[in-house]
Amino acid sequence: MPSARKYVPDLKEFMALCASNYLKLNKLVGSAGKILCHESDVVCLSIEKQPDVVITLEQMSRYTVTYRLKQYCDSSAPYAAAVNREFLVRLYHDAQMAEVLSGLNEGMLPPVYIYPNIEMKQPDEKLQLNRFLGEWLNFCLQFGQSHTANTTHLAFLQ
Repeated sequence: MPSARKYVPDLKEFMALCASNYLKLNKLVGSAGKILCHESDVVCLSIEKQPDVVITLEQMSRYTVTYRLKQYCDSSAPYAAAVNREFLVRLYHDAQMAEVLSGLNEGMLPPVYIYPNIEMKQPDEKLQLNRFLGEWLNFCLQFGQSHTANTTHLAFLQ
């Protein structure tokens, strides 16, 4: 019986994906017209006929920023469990990369899952979640209309 080949991550592909996600997330946060600069600052994205996306600044240091991206809808909707998701994403400014730290309402992700495993995770689960984040960010950039929470818009009447 031949032994299964050990999964070896493609580092070039992963780094390219993280670099792409970095640019997309910066563009998305920047499109709100406000740079998140204090912990618990929030950007909301409204997408027609879709659940809202909330981006919260969780942690900020000199070289990194950690955001919580949360998509949610009314819990009474029959599809609520399928569309409610949450990601913790860290941006590394020196490397210009964004990496999913935890996703789909789970704890921290290991770089590679041993396969087979009890949770039925694929060996490249982290790569797949980063791909999904990229697709999700593309969707938000294309269809989202951002607004910031806790911001007052003033109207000047003439």
